[in-house]
Formats: sequence, structure tokens, C-alpha cells
Amino acid sequence: MATVVLLHSALGLTSHLHAWADALREDGHHVVTPDLFGGRTFADLETAVAYVDSEGGPPAFIAAATAQTVDLGGPRVYVGFSLGGAVAEILALTRGDASGLVVLHGALSPAWFGVDAWPDGLTAQLHYASRDPWVEPEENAAFLALAGDACEEYVYDGDGHLFAFEGWHEYEAQNAHRLYEHVTDFLASLD
Repeated sequence: MATVVLLHSALGLTSHLHAWADALREDGHHVVTPDLFGGRTFADLETAVAYVDSEGGPPAFIAAATAQTVDLGGPRVYVGFSLGGAVAEILALTRGDASGLVVLHGALSPAWFGVDAWPDGLTAQLHYASRDPWVEPEENAAFLALAGDACEEYVYDGDGHLFAFEGWHEYEAQNAHRLYEHVTDFLASLD
């Protein structure tokens, strides 16, 4: 069974992320939740993103994710929300230890971190809301072009960014449920 490395959004390692981890554990998955911010959390996305940008953006958090997962054995599935999706994408496309990748709430163009070939054997999913103002369509397109048939794309009707976080103001129950089903089906297919 693959280990799920579940990476948090720019809000930090919040109760929303813990709820997702608990749900995946209840489904029988081994889940680890690296804390990329050393305990720091945020209550609003704008402040959170400003913090991430001040630190140097997603690449600045690769070292923290790597240090907290260095001792994990076996194949890994990197799953990340927003900032965590970017970190998951970078790790999965550059480290060679991933069997799966789930990018939630928009992708980066792999060209930003020097990747021009999709890793052999890596399968992926990309999830985002159709009118999410944080999603960059050209970034998603570049990610999907590189992935080709190795990636499934799921687009949800709505404009919420973190719509899968129950209790968050953008939460959309129907979309969150569908997203969870797609993710758990994907994880089951890798076991």
C-alpha cells in the first residue's frame, strides 16, 4: 500500500487538513501530514498567500516537506491542497519516489521548476472549480499537456478555491463529496 503524503494549503496545517487525513485513514490509507510552516496557521487566504509569497513561493517549502518524509518507505502518493498541490507536484515530478499525484485547486506549469518530461509510471489527478479566481488556466494547460493520458482532470461547477474544506466559508458539500470520491477511487486503484 502506498503512503499518502497529504500537504496543506497556505492556511497551514489546520483542522480542515486533519479532517481529510482522518477520513483517508478511516479508508485504510497510511497518511502523513507534513507541517510546512512549523506550526503557523492563518485564518484568511490573502494573508496566508502573502506569507507564502514572502517566503519565496511553493519551492521554498520543498525542503520542509522532504525533511519530514525522508524516512518513509515504499511508494508515495503526493496529495496537496492549493499551495500543497504545488509542493506535491514539484515533489512527484522531480524526486522519482511517487506512484501517484493528486493536485487540488490548480496546477503549476512544470516549466517553472525545470521539468520537461513526465515520469514513467506516475499517474495523476487534477481538481479545481470552474470559476476559481486563484486558478491560472494556462498553468493547468501546461501541466495537463505534459501529463497527457497519465492525468485525469476534474472540474467542478463553482468559484470556491478551498471548496473541499468543511467549515471553511467556500465549502461546497456536493463538490467536496464528489472530489473525495474521485480521490479515494484513485488511491484504491494504486493499492
